[in-house]
Amino acid sequence: MDRIRADHHYTISYSKANRAKWKAMERIFGNWEESYAELPLYVDALRRSNPGTTVFFEGPVIQENNMGRPIRQFERVFWAFGPALEAFKHCRPLVCIDGTHLYGKYKGNLLIATACDAENGLLPIAFAIVESENRSSWTFFLWNLFFSVGGINNLCVISDRHLGIIAGMKDIEESWLDQVPPQTWALCYDDGRRHGTMTTNRAESMNSVLKGVRGLPITAILQQTFIRVSEYFYTRRESAESMSGEHVPSMQQHLERTAHDARAMLVRRLDRSEFNVQDKNAVMYIVFLYSDNAECQCHVPKLFHYPCAHVIAACGYARISPGRYVSHWLSSESYRHTYEPRFHSVDDKSRWPIPTENDPIFIPPNVRRQAGRPVSTRRRMHMDSRDPSLRYTCSICHEKGHRKNKCPRRNTNAGN
Repeated sequence: MDRIRADHHYTISYSKANRAKWKAMERIFGNWEESYAELPLYVDALRRSNPGTTVFFEGPVIQENNMGRPIRQFERVFWAFGPALEAFKHCRPLVCIDGTHLYGKYKGNLLIATACDAENGLLPIAFAIVESENRSSWTFFLWNLFFSVGGINNLCVISDRHLGIIAGMKDIEESWLDQVPPQTWALCYDDGRRHGTMTTNRAESMNSVLKGVRGLPITAILQQTFIRVSEYFYTRRESAESMSGEHVPSMQQHLERTAHDARAMLVRRLDRSEFNVQDKNAVMYIVFLYSDNAECQCHVPKLFHYPCAHVIAACGYARISPGRYVSHWLSSESYRHTYEPRFHSVDDKSRWPIPTENDPIFIPPNVRRQAGRPVSTRRRMHMDSRDPSLRYTCSICHEKGHRKNKCPRRNTNAGN
């Protein structure tokens, strides 16, 4: 609206701008209603080009058309790309799940399961579009997620404890939440299953990455998630090929930084595997160095699966490489194996498989959009407030307190 006013000196109403927006989106991404009908055809093409991809639909059969094909009203769809599922086998058995609103023509929620690679980077492994975050939708998502990942032992699922998620987990395993022990919420009792992760920030970050996608027709959402995840894999694969050394760069930096702190510690050996390590604050820690793992009273090796400064100090005394106590999930080899699977292009719409009599035709869900402009950004809370000591620095005048888009010298410099 501002651009029309500036370029053509004409003010249009919000409703007219909104109608123009929808028409432009239909020209680029297709009609909303036709997108639901095209969804099964795109899924068939996606499965053929990327083996191992899992897609599950839910929706009642309304009627049959004149060709005998069932007409189903869309309710939910779950999808997980085959290369991403293969990549998850080389990551820590940890998944963060979260949901976010769709703000297109039809209501809905996008559910995302995100894993963590060796460099603590995001690895999206599964998506779902559901009607809302309720018990049945989360049960649908979690059942298909566990089926897709293939029953990984000791899989830890981290969420924001949404009531729908808790109810969905109860449906899957009735006794899982009958009692709430400290292991489900306290880091010091989790026995290392969380790998130091206490929040769903990874899933929240993926929500922000897909922010522009959440307003598209449903088939376009699947297409865009495929494109973005495949580009993400390519970028990470390129960086993996340049890695050298046994561990990923972030872990190598941690070992070097921690080894510097360990030099100031006093070590006494009590047994073949037991050590007393005194830090610079004169606090004593008992450290055990075994052939395959290390233990320390600070619990860092147990919780994070890499050595702490006390373990590194004991390793230096015993002339043992501390790298042997770093988890294999944090190695360069694991990172390379994670992004080895390759995505393959999906055929153009003109070459999609011809539908058969058994292929359903989906129609949009029976929902009604609320009046007003949909909210595309989540409401900020007190935890989102910026630290006042961290002030913005302008890249034009190099003064703190504002950015270049609000710099008073911007127009002056542009004129020069």
